[in-house]
Amino acid sequence: MYSLQELLRASFEQCQPNMLLPKELKYSAIAGGVAVFGLIFGWVLFPVILKGQLKKEMALSKKTDVRKMWETIPFALEFKVYLFNYTNAEEVQKGAKPILKEIGPYHFDEWKEKVEIEDHEEDDTITYKKRDTFYFNPELSAPGLTGEEIVVMPHIFMLGMALTVNRDKPAMLNMVGKAMNGIFDNPPDIFMRVKALDILFRGIIINCARTEFAPKATCTALKKEGVSGLIIEPNNQFRFSIFGTRNNTIDPHIITVKRGIQNVMDVGQVVAVDGKPEQTIWKGACNEYQGTDGTVFPPFLTENDRIQSFSTDLCRSFKPWYQKKTSYRGIKTNRYIANIGNLAEDPELQCFCPDPDKCPPKGLMDLAPCIKAPMYASMPHYLESDPALLNNVKGLNPDINQHGIEIDFEPISGTPMVAKQRIQFNLQLLKTDKIDLFKDLSGDIVPLFWIEEGLALNKTFVNMLKHQLFIPKRVVGVLRWWMVSFGSLGAVIGIVYHFRDHIMRLAVSGDTKVSKVTPEEGQEQKDISVIGAQAQEPAKINI
Repeated sequence: MYSLQELLRASFEQCQPNMLLPKELKYSAIAGGVAVFGLIFGWVLFPVILKGQLKKEMALSKKTDVRKMWETIPFALEFKVYLFNYTNAEEVQKGAKPILKEIGPYHFDEWKEKVEIEDHEEDDTITYKKRDTFYFNPELSAPGLTGEEIVVMPHIFMLGMALTVNRDKPAMLNMVGKAMNGIFDNPPDIFMRVKALDILFRGIIINCARTEFAPKATCTALKKEGVSGLIIEPNNQFRFSIFGTRNNTIDPHIITVKRGIQNVMDVGQVVAVDGKPEQTIWKGACNEYQGTDGTVFPPFLTENDRIQSFSTDLCRSFKPWYQKKTSYRGIKTNRYIANIGNLAEDPELQCFCPDPDKCPPKGLMDLAPCIKAPMYASMPHYLESDPALLNNVKGLNPDINQHGIEIDFEPISGTPMVAKQRIQFNLQLLKTDKIDLFKDLSGDIVPLFWIEEGLALNKTFVNMLKHQLFIPKRVVGVLRWWMVSFGSLGAVIGIVYHFRDHIMRLAVSGDTKVSKVTPEEGQEQKDISVIGAQAQEPAKINI
């Protein structure tokens, strides 16, 4: 029997005359090298190369695709508005519970761009201002909605005036009541009956051409303070709308964010607004700018990462948390969700309250310090809010799928594939004896409208992401297994083919070994019969 050492010695002696490997061993060595290269490149080198390339592509450096999309989003976002129509205004004026009917969505195409952009190489930052433009899209709005529908809802401007004075200078409420009678021509109640597009964008007229002391003094104060949503018209007329002042106008705030060239994990991080490294309207950590500007996020996200974004509209950071695995147009994504939170009980959010004993109910956030208007933010239909808020009105039906905040991220690049940011705006029905119109109101916080800002990457940009990231990744994934599998198989076949003769001899010698049999000494040879032990003559048969 041949041993392994004998096989190797025979092979060495066969190669010794010219010290060259036989052809089959050369092929075996090449195949083995391919397998090793597949292992090293596929599992070690390629991930490093991909990560390095992503770091370059995801930074906000000039002339990159990400920078171009960050500056001007090349497609419209979906901006939807849902208004609440008060069907029992007369009863609400007397203190009854409001009965609401939701009208919407009113669909607008929202185009976002950044202007007055400046790069700062010394600290790897970039500054800019925002400009949003809205176009009403009746075809994508709810069936039959044109924007000319009459909606009955609490008069935002009238209530806003009273609430602001009641908070800052309650002794002036009597004068404000007189001013309202002059400005709004002795209104019968605190409700407005307006066309949807007028209150949203076109504006409603606030008559400040009165000469009486109270209306004139109030209008002078309004002009001086610059009330949110108010546009000064000729002849002492004001025009008020919810979003009109935002439409196709440059936001005056200068935002500073990190470009991520030095450290890609800092990309888009807000570091200052109007040159100030933090706010001064809240307490403690709530004044910090935590997170990105909401249009770009760092790559390499894991399920344990808490992404953050800062909203300049709400003057606060949001920290969505991981919910589940999802997919979008064939790309695997991670879904993150968020809500307003419980400011009274969450230690991280208590600094949004002016006083621990004066926090709003669960699910509400007082926006007055931020937008200078007595508004409250909540989730639509009071989703995940104090049940008492839902009990104050009729007609709301919270649903996590329709009213929640959710964002689907592609985790490797950090690209938001689908996003639905939803917020509801609410107002208190101020109850006070100092103004006749307000003496019978309930004092409850009630909803006015809610919005949904939606993003969904179209097929063009999904394919771009696939070609830049996933197709190379999949090709390398297939190649590395092909190289390892066929390389290993080729190496084994080459070795077996080279030693085939020795292997065959080894197999034969091990299975068919025969010993020679000889008679023992002193014994006579005997005839061997196949019938019996001793041969006999055939029996004679007589016929």
